[in-house]
Amino acid sequence: MKTLIPLFSAVFLTVSLVGAEGIPLIAPATNTLRVAALAPAVSQEMAVLARNKSGEAPLAAIPQVVRKVRNLEEKEIRELLTFELQRRFARDRGELEIRFNRPWKVVSMLDGPLELQLLGSPTQGLQASMSLHFQLKSNSEILGEWFQPVGIKLWSSVWIAPNVIRRGTPLSEIEPLQDRRDLIGIQEALLQLPENIGAWEIGESMNSGQVLTRRSIRLRTVIARGAMVDGIVRSGRMEITAKVEALEDGIPGQLIRIRNVRTRHEMRGRIENEGTVIIPL
Repeated sequence: MKTLIPLFSAVFLTVSLVGAEGIPLIAPATNTLRVAALAPAVSQEMAVLARNKSGEAPLAAIPQVVRKVRNLEEKEIRELLTFELQRRFARDRGELEIRFNRPWKVVSMLDGPLELQLLGSPTQGLQASMSLHFQLKSNSEILGEWFQPVGIKLWSSVWIAPNVIRRGTPLSEIEPLQDRRDLIGIQEALLQLPENIGAWEIGESMNSGQVLTRRSIRLRTVIARGAMVDGIVRSGRMEITAKVEALEDGIPGQLIRIRNVRTRHEMRGRIENEGTVIIPL
């Protein structure tokens, strides 16, 4: 294959697009164009051509710049999206898994580093099904923008109820099981049990296999509704004690409604322990 190469403003040189040992500058196997970098070495190449015609030296290979083209496949885009969503939204809550709900159309691009940037943030956080808007760059050059519908799962090891559990059951009396579950749609899953299990109880009735959440457990009730306890009013060194009835369940530190047994007057008191409620002035 021959072409005209401009040497000066009106002078052209006809050469074959081959390199050393007759290797073509267009590689059919890779469909990659090898561009000859002639401008910096025109005088040198002219001298080589002149010597070759006189039989003094063979034609040297022309310096080459190779620009490869590759296909951008779905797997690579999934990995980039997974990394970005994990970093920005899932963090350490679990392992993110993404599937494409619409086939990815293969894109051809020059070989080089690839950067993905999400455009806009999911206002409601990660959803089981959502559309992601993102932009791709390579060497600071924008390749384009895409909208891609995806399905998302967030896998993590969580604690689940081993059987049906009634509200108020001490946490120390059950043996929660661990299982790997998808946390998308599950709010505040309990990833770790509290250190002092004896101080906690089940805060809501649960079915077998149900995931424990932060709302599923609460500090153990120390005063039950209807219990008779001491209501204490403190002012400096002065302390007044009266018998009161608890009108609702409560845990240490909780403010509950109480009623003076003698006067039937209702008020509120903060639970100090199993038998004492502090009445604020």
